[in-house]
Amino acid sequence: MRTVLLMRLAKLLGLGLAAVALMGLEGCASKSGKSTYQVQETGSAPRSFRPLSVKNSCFVEAVHFCDFYGARQVGGANGWAKVLEWGDRQNDFTVRGGHAVAVYQLKSELWVYDINNGFLSLSPTPDKKLDLTLVTPQIFKRYPGMTPARVRYVDELPQSPEANAPVYSIKAATTQELHDALKVAIELGRFRQVRVVEFIAPVDSYLRPCAVTIFRYGRNVCLYSPSSGTRQVEAPLASIDNLAQMQLFVKSVFPDAQDVKWFQPAKTVVLH
Repeated sequence: MRTVLLMRLAKLLGLGLAAVALMGLEGCASKSGKSTYQVQETGSAPRSFRPLSVKNSCFVEAVHFCDFYGARQVGGANGWAKVLEWGDRQNDFTVRGGHAVAVYQLKSELWVYDINNGFLSLSPTPDKKLDLTLVTPQIFKRYPGMTPARVRYVDELPQSPEANAPVYSIKAATTQELHDALKVAIELGRFRQVRVVEFIAPVDSYLRPCAVTIFRYGRNVCLYSPSSGTRQVEAPLASIDNLAQMQLFVKSVFPDAQDVKWFQPAKTVVLH
């Protein structure tokens, strides 16, 4: 079923199946439900950044920080920030969900922002920022149980918020999953086109309401699910406001998804 959906999606977007299959990477290593993060008061790291504090958020948190970094011009004229991601190798044939962080330049130093561990000054100088063999050892040292694979910077392209975009409100959330999806959509939507879709899928033998935030990062279409993290596919020709295409994306990740549709708030409920 999933292979058929991936083939349909690849044909629709004019891509090879191998590219679309990148969506198979699962989840991330971020701690579920992390509530608040107190930014350190030493060194030269930003002191006013607030995380999204949603589940399975490592990739969207890294994107969120890079947005913050650019909007606040944290790095000044020589500003540079990238999302760094990697998978966790299980064996010779399987790479599962890994993690993502933001690596950035501040004055004459390189720093990393990690939703699990906060800010860390890195040893390499900024002129070595593209050499992952030098940048990553201090980062990977914090994850001794992982075998990093497919390590890369995710390139961003210039983006802007969508004119006449859907207006999302957290008050419309009727479940914690929808709350997290809407929060991500609101924050990332300040800088790029986003959509929230909802659907029904079996969870623990029961049909449950689910929600996914869809956004573009660079050439990739990204699907953030509070229950399983962010999946990506390089699909520069995909249109995020095309429901038929987004239904195929969702079904390729959640094959049992039913009634995939745009989120349309019908009532407001305040979650505490």
